[in-house]
Formats: sequence, structure tokens, C-alpha cells
Amino acid sequence: MISVEKVHLSLGGQPILTGVDLTIKDGECLAVVGPNGCGKSTLLKAIVGVEHPDTGEIRMPKQTTVGYLPQEADMHVAHSLQSELLAAFVEVQSAMKEMAQLTEQMGKTDPDSSAHARILRQYAECSHLVEHQDGYTLESKVARIAAGLGFSTEDLSRSCRDFSGGWQMRILLAKLLLRKPDLILLDEPTNHLDLESTLWLEDWIEKCGRTVVLVSHETATMDRLAERIVCLERGKAEVYRGNYAHYLTASRLRREAQWEAYVRQRKEIAAIETFISRFRANAARASLVQSRVKQLEKITRLEPPFHPTAIHFTFPKAPESYHDVLTLRNLGHAYGSKRVFSGINLAIHRGEKIGLVGVNGAGKSTLLRILAGRENSTEGECVVGKRVASVYFAQYDTDTLTAETTLLDSIGEVAPVGEARRARDLLGAFLFSGDDVMKPLSALSGGERTRFRIARILFSPANLLLLDEPTNHLDITSRATVERALVAYAGTMVIVSHDRAFMDRVTNKIVEIDNGSVRVYPGKYSDYLAYKQRMISEEPQQGQEYRPGKGLSPGNASAEIPSQKEQRISEREEAKARDRGIRILKRKIGNIEKKIGRHEAQLVELDKRMANPELAAAYAMLEALDKERHSVSQEHQRMLEEWEALQLELEKLTGSA
Repeated sequence: MISVEKVHLSLGGQPILTGVDLTIKDGECLAVVGPNGCGKSTLLKAIVGVEHPDTGEIRMPKQTTVGYLPQEADMHVAHSLQSELLAAFVEVQSAMKEMAQLTEQMGKTDPDSSAHARILRQYAECSHLVEHQDGYTLESKVARIAAGLGFSTEDLSRSCRDFSGGWQMRILLAKLLLRKPDLILLDEPTNHLDLESTLWLEDWIEKCGRTVVLVSHETATMDRLAERIVCLERGKAEVYRGNYAHYLTASRLRREAQWEAYVRQRKEIAAIETFISRFRANAARASLVQSRVKQLEKITRLEPPFHPTAIHFTFPKAPESYHDVLTLRNLGHAYGSKRVFSGINLAIHRGEKIGLVGVNGAGKSTLLRILAGRENSTEGECVVGKRVASVYFAQYDTDTLTAETTLLDSIGEVAPVGEARRARDLLGAFLFSGDDVMKPLSALSGGERTRFRIARILFSPANLLLLDEPTNHLDITSRATVERALVAYAGTMVIVSHDRAFMDRVTNKIVEIDNGSVRVYPGKYSDYLAYKQRMISEEPQQGQEYRPGKGLSPGNASAEIPSQKEQRISEREEAKARDRGIRILKRKIGNIEKKIGRHEAQLVELDKRMANPELAAAYAMLEALDKERHSVSQEHQRMLEEWEALQLELEKLTGSA
């Protein structure tokens, strides 16, 4: 059990943690949530010992091994991935090396000597350690963990410094998982993982039997793994039992109760102050006034309930492009002898919001860079349509984030002529106010970096957004704001994201890169997943022979075969019934399509209202709109499922006609 007791910690003179009390139970998975800058990463660093509390104490049992995954890493090691991962087993490898040396020494000493007995004891100790750590299966362990996190067999021989920043983060995560420490601290571990690797990691955490403290903005991950939620607010920790969904309900009820108590106390204080002010000069009421003064002094003033501040913005209006935005013709790309994809033919049209998906290494980010003109393809061409103005949001953008330039100066550099005066206002909309605008770029946290980079692109009105993991490091409230803005965005968009819920809400077409080629799936991300799941479940039946019902036995064939007249009558009746069924189905489908159209119009209108910057802090109104949207969305989804079922039934009838 780990105990965090009254921990206070300041960074750069700013208080971050102001009296955090927390108990972490053995074997549990704890998720830490809260807005950007509330101290989530700082809390993890304090537990692992990277940061030291100003006051307070962090206690854990002796011999507890701790593994920590930071948000970012920069590896410059030249040796291979396999060597780096095997380095997670330093003690085991050292013991195996010592066993080899001891074996050689045993051959040179008298079996009856005390030296030989000492060597045997040392050998037994080393052997026990190796067997306890499964030392003879190290390479298979490394291969299994590496594959789970998306590395190929060929990657094991590659130099670590050849991998990109996201893949280097996976190397750190793989080493941590291989060590399997008693306490695992993970700071945004899914930021650099695709869906398959995220699901694999969730499964690993579920089965590992270790204590896990997880900082995450992934609601699906927290819903699956978290047994308790720790919410950091104004430097203190509030603990909620259950997963993230339970936390949302419980925290809302707590805030409502806090608000009622706060309002009630304010009314009480106002009434007392009014009485004192009214009768202060009245000698006859002096004792009553003095009594009220004492009563007022004894009241412990409640603070107003905390509400996470959200960024508020909409994408600027941009000139409308022609219908054909991007056209890919026989597009291919390779790095040396390694082919990423080839023969891609794809047309991206105005207004499409495309989710680009595929397993790790499929080439999603590479394709996005080619679409943005940041990288040239080795084959084919990417034709940009007329009047297309694009903006590219890279997953990693260290060039603009390591300089000592201030936020205000940096955003002023990309401002159109005459718009620089709006830079401070825009930064304020992204929660950079007061002296924050004079921060150097290198001092920004992960969430602040993402917010700042989104702010920069707003000074470049575009009708094509190319976004590579735009919600990485954003807190949940800010993610929702970005999500609403993208739903309301009138231009064209191609987005790469591992956030399942986010992708489902902002896309209307999915393009999958699979084995070097692309497949297009109309509809939302959930439609794509449902289709893939259906294909997986139906796969065992593919290729099987069609086997009709048992034939007639020779002995009773004549008795079972109807006459030709009866057969014609039966066929006519079947045709009539089929036609009648088709008419009924088409009528039902038409009615449902009208309802779907009305629901979609409602959702668009609700999204526009929720994206209104003036409502950013109107939580009650936003909550009501969100509830209404959720209700309409559920009914819309139900109608879509019913429409799909009726369409399948109609296809069966028309297909047999």
C-alpha cells in the first residue's frame, strides 16, 4: 500500500499540489483525472521521486519496485531494439553471465574443496534468480511484448534512434512492461498507440496483477480499467469509487450539492450583513447587531464549487474549395527498401470528414504528411484541387515548441497583416491569460502545447484540415470543445486519432490503410468497427460450400414432387407475397429515412448551439443541451440500426426475385 500524506509541491514558485492525501491499494488500478495543469503529471513524478514535495510525505513498503512512463522521451541509444528491451532484465542477464563464469571456475577447482562448495552456492543463488524471473525465455518475452505494442519482427534489429518519438515512447513502455514492477505509473500511455495496441495494453493491465496509477484522458480506457478515480482540483485530491462513468455521475451530484450549500450560505451571510448594516446605528438593537457580528465571524466561508475551464473557439470561416479537394493517383511511398504503401487511388471531396485508420506502421502519418506537402511520395501523385487552403497539425512538432520565443510572439508570427492585436485575445480563449502569454514555448506542458498549436492554426483560415492526433494531452473538457468545433466545421478534414469516441463523433467516412493499400468505408467510425467485427465473425464460413437441405430419397420421390400446375400456383403466390413484402419494407424504410433526416438536422443544430463560445462556461445550459443531444443521438442510432435491418431484409427479398 502506498500512502500520500498532506503533500504540498510548488514548481517555479507556483503551488501545484496543496495538501494531497491519497491511499493507493495493492493490486488496484487508479486513474488520475483533472484539467490541464492541475498537477496530474506532478503527482506521478512525486510518487516516483522525480519531484520532491515541499512538505508532506509519500510512504511505500521497502523493496517496492516502481516503473514510470513519462509523457515524452528522447532516446539516442544506438543499439538495437531487442538489445534495449533485453536491458530491462539487467539482474537476470548479469546472473546468467555470472553462472557461465562460475561453471568455468568449477571445472578448475577440486570438487571436495571449500572453494568448490562456495562456487556451488553462488551458482545456486544465480540459478534461483534466473528461474524465478524466467530467464531462459527472455527473448520470447521481448518478442511477445514488442508485437503487442505494434513492433514487427524486423524492427527488433533496428537501431532505437531510428524510431520516431512516438515509437520511442513505445520502447519505454515495452521496457516497463517487461520489468513488471510492483507499482506502475503511466502518464498518458495511449497517446502514442493505435486502437489495436491500446486494447492490447488494456488487456495486459487487467491481467498483470500489479498496482497501476494511470493518468489518462481516454474515457473508454478508464471505464474498462479504473477501480477508483482520483480527481485533482485546485491542488487537492477527491477520490471516487468505480470507473469513469460512475465518477461523472458522482462528481456531478457532489458539485450540485456543493453549489446548493454555497448558495444557501451566501444568502445567509447576505441576510446577516443586511441586518447589521440596517440596525448598526440603532442603540436599541445594539445587542442584536453585536450577536450577528459574532455569528458572522464564526462562519467558515465555503468556496464556490470548482468547474474545469474549457477552451472555447470555432474554426474561422474559409473560402469554399472546388468539389475535388485531393486526388491520389497510383500513390506509393517507400523508405529505402521498405515499402509503406503503393497503388493508392483515392478522391477526397469537399465536406468529407475522413478518419484515417490502420495498424501501427501502416503509414497513416506518412500519408498525412504527403497530403500536407511535408513529404514527397516516391510513386504516383497527389493533386491538390483549386482554391484549397490546407493546414497541417503534426503529432510531433518540436521545431515550434523548443524555442525560447514567447507564446505571444510566436502566435504573432503567423497572424495575418493587421490581425496581430487579436493574438492576446486568441490566447485568452485557449486559457493563456495574464503573464502566461509571456511563457517561453519550451516551458509548456503537454496539454498546453496542444492548446497552443491549435490556437496557431486559427490564424490560418483553411478549408482543409489535416490533423494527426489533435487531442493528445488535452483534458476531457478541452477535448469535448475541440470535438464540437470539428463537428461544426464546414470544410474538409482528414484526421488520424486513436480516440474511439472522438473519431466516431467527428468523421463521416473511414479510409483504412491495410497491407499497403486503402479501403473506403462510408459512415462513422462505429459503422466501420461494426463491419469489421461482422467480417471477423463471418470469416470461418467464407469459402465453405453451400449445402442445401437433404434431397428426396428414391423410394418416395414421386409422392413428394408437386404437379407442374400446383408448382406454378405456388410460385405466383410466393411472388405476390414477396412483392407485397417489398412494398411494405420500402414504405417502412422511407418513413425511417425521414426520421433519420430530422434527427441529423436536430444533431447539427444542437452541435452548433453547443459550439457557441458564449456557452463555454454555461454548464447548466450545456448539460441540458448535452442531455438532449444524447437522447436524439440514441434515437438516431436506433433508427439507423432498424434501417440497416430492413435494408438487409429488402436485399434478401429483391435478391431472390
